[in-house]
Amino acid sequence: MDGRTFPGLTFEWGEAPEEGTPSDAPRRPPESQEDDPYREAMGKAGRILARRAHSEQELRDKLGTRLNDAVGDVVVARLQQLGLVDDAAFARQWVEERAARKGRGVLAAELEAKGIDTEVIEGILSRFPEEHEEARARELAVKHLDKVAGKPLPRQAASILQMLLRRGFEPELAEAATQAVLPPKGWD
Repeated sequence: MDGRTFPGLTFEWGEAPEEGTPSDAPRRPPESQEDDPYREAMGKAGRILARRAHSEQELRDKLGTRLNDAVGDVVVARLQQLGLVDDAAFARQWVEERAARKGRGVLAAELEAKGIDTEVIEGILSRFPEEHEEARARELAVKHLDKVAGKPLPRQAASILQMLLRRGFEPELAEAATQAVLPPKGWD
């Protein structure tokens, strides 16, 4: 054995060996397939989806302008067929991961920015009853109260209210949660 042959091992790809090489020598791999835009786009999409799930619009945006629309359509359609791109599943996961710290308003805006259909957003958010959102707002207000405890009561209230509003809670809900965690007015 001269180090170039591998008895019992055959390769099914590539070109035939050059003349003068043993018949069981490894064959060269096929020419680079970088010229194939579909393969290139599928590879890039695979790398993108390996990090985290993406909506269809996000994936199209990340695949970029290097692709023509026809290739992008074929790639996205194939990934949807494989179940790797599913806007409803993506939206469900997005809300489940973030609902504990964000209100419905922010979650809806985030999903809308990611290209999720309004009907899908409403359907997903309807699974989270308003009572749960009230409880989450109170929990966040209690946690934030520890950070502002040394400040005067009006500044505590303003800080908690602003934090809840930034996180997308409705103004009435944020105000109710703020009042629930602070002592009543006139308390000394």
